[in-house]
Amino acid sequence: MRIFKQWILAIALYVALILDGVLSVYLQPILKYGNGKASLMLLPLAVLIINFEDERNPKEFWLALGAGLVADLYFYGIIGIYIVVLPALSAFGRWYARVSPELFVVRLIGTFLASCGASLYIWLVFRILTWTNQSFQAALPSVLYTGLWSVGITILTYWIWSKLARSYPFLIDLDNYRY
Repeated sequence: MRIFKQWILAIALYVALILDGVLSVYLQPILKYGNGKASLMLLPLAVLIINFEDERNPKEFWLALGAGLVADLYFYGIIGIYIVVLPALSAFGRWYARVSPELFVVRLIGTFLASCGASLYIWLVFRILTWTNQSFQAALPSVLYTGLWSVGITILTYWIWSKLARSYPFLIDLDNYRY
């Protein structure tokens, strides 16, 4: 049971990965507007929130790297999109948690900035691979819309991920710190 507690975050990220894929299909009519559409980004937001709350655990960077590898194979079939985005969000979350005040509104601003940056990176990779032909001007409203959706998803799920990150940090045995 002790080892299971150390891996709860990894299991929760795997569940978030599956929910991200399933909910993206069923919520697609809600995520569309005009000619653009938003991305759900449940897994990247989970990695970001975990690192907002537990910025001192360097092992969560490796968790993000592993989750990125699994997410790339699950969503795209090629390696290179989430394997870069998730560790970058992990590093950004750790840095942002250290330099910014620990206020929920400030964390929402960081979430908006990080999700917009991740969306821009994903658009750039898709553009390089010629999976999309959207120009930057055409993609920008979708990126901003994704950022707004990310803020809403963060408001709904922040307490879950913060509770998991504080109660079950990745690969750290909290039983050593109990009496």
